[in-house]
Amino acid sequence: MLDINAYTGKNIADRLEGIEKECYLAAWDWMEYGWGENVEFQRMREHILLCDETREYLYGSAPLCRYIRGTRPILDKIGDEICAGLDSEREKVLAILEYIRDMHEKVGGADYFYGGTEEELIKKSEWFCERVARVMVALCETQGIVGRIVFHIGAGHVTNEIYLEGGWAYFDPRCGMFCVDENGRFMSVDEIVKDRDWIYRQPEWVTDYHAKYWSLDYRQHRNYHFCFSPYELQCIGDYSLADADKYNFEWVAPYAGGGNKRTPQDRYAETGLMMLIRGQSFCRKD
Repeated sequence: MLDINAYTGKNIADRLEGIEKECYLAAWDWMEYGWGENVEFQRMREHILLCDETREYLYGSAPLCRYIRGTRPILDKIGDEICAGLDSEREKVLAILEYIRDMHEKVGGADYFYGGTEEELIKKSEWFCERVARVMVALCETQGIVGRIVFHIGAGHVTNEIYLEGGWAYFDPRCGMFCVDENGRFMSVDEIVKDRDWIYRQPEWVTDYHAKYWSLDYRQHRNYHFCFSPYELQCIGDYSLADADKYNFEWVAPYAGGGNKRTPQDRYAETGLMMLIRGQSFCRKD
């Protein structure tokens, strides 16, 4: 019988070895150092490593939306305005993706604080991945759609999976990225990792959603060689507005850098780069 705790939080490191273990522990130390006892680090204690042992647990059953409408009325109002006149879950999720992708344009991506409730993140036009991933889940929940958060450990990037049309679907709300198969069905993180050439086989209507802040070539290259590399560590965690009471949403001053002093961020950057170099051995010929 699967002991899911063995694949959860800091215990994940015990399932790894070599550079993957070093990188995971470096990510853990950096999140604790930079965020402290804040919702972003607290979530890391709950995420689960995607691997052969946990795949069925993570993808085997349909989730239920536990959020009760009316408990976060501001989010309900924003979600309703974004999705006004839209009927299908597909249309609603894509509209929410666009809204979050473009929030930063109001303030040019300035980072005033870490943490904050989803309402506060929207008010300050949040742009950074670990926080807009929470907003994506929150706004989807206002429409009765369940989401969760994905941490691509080596890449240092946070995205989402949204339960849509009978399965989990990968979405990157910061970068406006997702993937569909030949039938137009949204693909999960697990499916993209298994055949990452899909990153380069997307129809124009999909690639038109990518954030114009970066070139499409850059984002596809980064996804192919880093976020969905065979060596990448994919960690998936539940998140819901229904569980808000267990998290600390206090503001934390942004990390200002360590100057000449070596910090956990430096070690995390080094180990992530080492994982990227390993992933390059699987690179496309073009």
